[in-house]
Amino acid sequence: MKSICIKTNNQEMIEYVIHTFEKLPLNVCISNYKFKIFDNVILHDMERNEDEFCEVVAIVLKSAIEKFYEKEIIRKCIKQNYFYLNEMEQDYVFKISNQIMNLPDNKIGYKNKLLKNLVKRYITENKSIVMDGFMNFRTKEYKDLLDNIVEVSVVSFLELTSF
Repeated sequence: MKSICIKTNNQEMIEYVIHTFEKLPLNVCISNYKFKIFDNVILHDMERNEDEFCEVVAIVLKSAIEKFYEKEIIRKCIKQNYFYLNEMEQDYVFKISNQIMNLPDNKIGYKNKLLKNLVKRYITENKSIVMDGFMNFRTKEYKDLLDNIVEVSVVSFLELTSF
């Protein structure tokens, strides 16, 4: 039996993860406790082998990362690297970036596969995942890909405004 503890202080994320696992046809015991500074969602797999369970958890956490972190990473990248654009131009670049993010994976560098594999590798090797820490210290390749998407968006924006 494999157990994984997801640690975060984002109540919306906790509710999202719990709700997502409750909808899945899995035999998983879900606990939600607050220990010290984090709210914890603890998942206990009752029937799958460890690799299958980690795959399912990685897919759910990938989805949570996209929902709760991705837009903020893109917004931060735009503000830090393209500070010379005014606020309206940054908003336009943000919209272009979001449209690019909705393209199929093979068009934008296999973002979904990359993120899922980063999560799966981490939870296979560890019993718990602190979401903010994971995002800050274990997702360089993912953030680099988002940075490239923002760069393409800026180039597209500049081409649109140059004529």
